[in-house]
Amino acid sequence: MARMLPHPPAVDELSHHGIRDNEYALIPTTGLLWRVHRTTSSHALAWDELRTYGPVLRFDPHPLPRGDHPGHGVWYGAMDVHGALAEAFQATRTIDRVQEAPYLTGLHPARDLRLLDVGGFGAGRWPTRVGGTFALDSAAHGITQRWARTIAAAHPGLDGLLYRGRFSGGPCAALFPPAADAFPVRPATSNPLAHPGLQRRLTAAAEALGYTLV
Repeated sequence: MARMLPHPPAVDELSHHGIRDNEYALIPTTGLLWRVHRTTSSHALAWDELRTYGPVLRFDPHPLPRGDHPGHGVWYGAMDVHGALAEAFQATRTIDRVQEAPYLTGLHPARDLRLLDVGGFGAGRWPTRVGGTFALDSAAHGITQRWARTIAAAHPGLDGLLYRGRFSGGPCAALFPPAADAFPVRPATSNPLAHPGLQRRLTAAAEALGYTLV
């Protein structure tokens, strides 16, 4: 039985395949990236901080074994609020506005971001062309992390990936260390989920996703 997602080719081979112009997704400085981040947990990170501990999540490019790997980081965000909430609370399907004091932060990149499109949003079909599949957004984390490590090694200047969120169905971003200089001095907006002004937006997201809001 064929694998849903084959293992990636060797780094040199993947580098040789390159990335065509239509296989990039551009996020301009006018674009808005959204992120839900906890502020009081033992693993809390600043809104603009790449996580160097890993690999843990789908597109973590960290080497094995799991641990802290300075120089190997990742930052996850979404192109809309529904996406940020869907991915952040996927484990429980409950948008908890209190536990670990989560914030909703939106930011405009300080420069254009060039991301590899692995979600099929544009005309390019990079995953298929290089021997993989679009199951990158749904295959087991162990193999998708291997793809992320190989991509980062084959294209060391790449800002990151644009992928289809497994729970949101929309575009999400996994940013790699080259994108660190694209974070602005301050975000466009940042508020705790418990802020009364977010009530309507959170209610709409919970309704659309079928999540519980507490």
